[in-house]
Amino acid sequence: MLQARSFLRKKIHVSGNEYYYIHIPAKLAHDSQFPFKDGDELRIAVDTFRSRIIVEKMNNKVKKKQKNKK
Repeated sequence: MLQARSFLRKKIHVSGNEYYYIHIPAKLAHDSQFPFKDGDELRIAVDTFRSRIIVEKMNNKVKKKQKNKK
């Protein structure tokens, strides 16, 4: 199991919207066993009974829109 220590951060945008961020340390993200890549669509669930966040890769990859060349 890959493990690292991180923190939950709250940011308030100038529009007033609140956003929460979880930093994934580079030593974790650069490991060959790290299952996620830039652009992957993720499903995030919160297990309130165990105080856990579950992040899973979705089966359907997000396709980037191609520009029409004319």
